[in-house]
Amino acid sequence: MELMDLLQSRRAFREYDDQPLTSEELQPILLAAETSPVGLGKYRNHRLTVIQDPKVLKQIQNIYQAPTLIVVSSPDPGQLEFIDAGIIVHNMELAAENEGLAANYNMACLASLPKTVIPAGMTPCFAITLGHTKEKLTPRDLDIKRIPINWIKKD
Repeated sequence: MELMDLLQSRRAFREYDDQPLTSEELQPILLAAETSPVGLGKYRNHRLTVIQDPKVLKQIQNIYQAPTLIVVSSPDPGQLEFIDAGIIVHNMELAAENEGLAANYNMACLASLPKTVIPAGMTPCFAITLGHTKEKLTPRDLDIKRIPINWIKKD
């Protein structure tokens, strides 16, 4: 999909079928995470946890019965790590939807994550729900003035 079409098609999915993503389907999504910019190049300060075990997923709230959840964690996160996690999740979301998969940013699930799924010493920062959908993404007409812009330029 062309970039601007993808950006104008992007939306939050809250309905998934119950088929988990395969390793092959996850590869472009995980590659997108790996290609994300990370502050000061500190990639080792982040961990990805891919959760596809139905028993574990049933314990997690606010994931809309998604069959796949990826959590981005960092040790003792500050503002920079939370921003990094958001960028990583955003890259994964765009990659998923580019592949025709359903995705949704998620922070509401973090408080209900079982402690045993996140690596020791790591704090969950951001997550993404993923799955299959029968819905087609189509570009929407968006109001170009949704975000006010202040211009400061030389006369």
